[in-house]
Amino acid sequence: MRVLWKPIHLLIACLVLVGSLVAQEQAREQPTLSPRDQQEVEFGKKVVAEIEKQYKFITDPELVERVNRIGQTLAEIARQTRTEARYGESGPAPFEYTFRIIDEKDVNAFSVPGGFIFVNKGLLDFVSSDDELAAVLAHEIAHAAHRHVMKLIRDDVKVQQSVLLPALLVGIFGRLPSQDFAGLMTGAQLYRIARVSSFSQEAETDSDLTALEYLRRSPYNPVGLLVFMERLAAEERKRPQIDWGIFRTHPITRERVETIRRALQEYGIPIRRREVSPALAVHALMEDKEQPDGLYTVQFEKIRIFTPAPHAELGSSRARAERIAGMLNTLLDDGVQLFEVQLSADKRGVLVKGQEVVRITDEDAQLAGKPAEAVAEATREAIRRLLWSDAVRMSF
Repeated sequence: MRVLWKPIHLLIACLVLVGSLVAQEQAREQPTLSPRDQQEVEFGKKVVAEIEKQYKFITDPELVERVNRIGQTLAEIARQTRTEARYGESGPAPFEYTFRIIDEKDVNAFSVPGGFIFVNKGLLDFVSSDDELAAVLAHEIAHAAHRHVMKLIRDDVKVQQSVLLPALLVGIFGRLPSQDFAGLMTGAQLYRIARVSSFSQEAETDSDLTALEYLRRSPYNPVGLLVFMERLAAEERKRPQIDWGIFRTHPITRERVETIRRALQEYGIPIRRREVSPALAVHALMEDKEQPDGLYTVQFEKIRIFTPAPHAELGSSRARAERIAGMLNTLLDDGVQLFEVQLSADKRGVLVKGQEVVRITDEDAQLAGKPAEAVAEATREAIRRLLWSDAVRMSF
């Protein structure tokens, strides 16, 4: 699985297609809003036409409805919310947003000027909740609302005028040897790429923070953006480390994660990761789907933590498992260290931060076929493995 999220080739295509449009825009006095907006929409349609020639699109009604429902909810908020641009132009913009799904496996989404948003099928497979998907769509809407691509294009034109033209004149009038002239032009092109890449990084940061503004006003949890970026960073750790240098168009993910985390803290939004991402949560899973009233196991990913037996006072296996899973999720979001997972004095209880999360009954011991103390010890070690796994995921 390739994890991209915003290919640079889209920006390059936009730069090529809009050359004449920018020249006209720069030559005019400050235009009225409606004609300029319409011009941006028409340009976006030309880009969309090129995209349609290159990709196949998903038409599954359920997937299309999900993306459009979440996207349009956020789009309406974006049209009504004043947002300060750290790059580009402050919102809102009056665009009517459209959302389409590209039949590609890459974890990617991108925005075309004028309010055209594209999401890869691979991204829909990657997100683990509507909150995460809403975060991505809000980020892409922010790109359109703050007119980032149009700003990038104008900045690129300025860089070309300030760097490439002087380099060309030096090469011609300075009568440089052809080899030196080629080197000079290559250096000028690399400088241009570096400048445009830095502009793009500013656009990404602006979109992240603007997305939080939309999400705060929506039915979706803003923590979804943090969780999505953390999971994306964890995926990046699995790939060979490449320093893209001047060709990097995004702030490296761990820096984006830290920026989003600080913003959430400033807003006073509790960071409850497991409330927005089932992929990170401890679950109570049914042992036998044909027996819904049978045994349930408390489990995190592939780590089986504990299978409680029914108990006259403590409740059914399901009730006990769900209670334990809920307690663990809350404690994990509050932060737990390995040394804070301990056994009780009688060796039959498992304590997390001093709170008894699991009490091993005689029925539990009989079910496991082991002494109660051994079951408690195994449960404690399973919780510690859970913490270790979570720590590794967060060590990007």
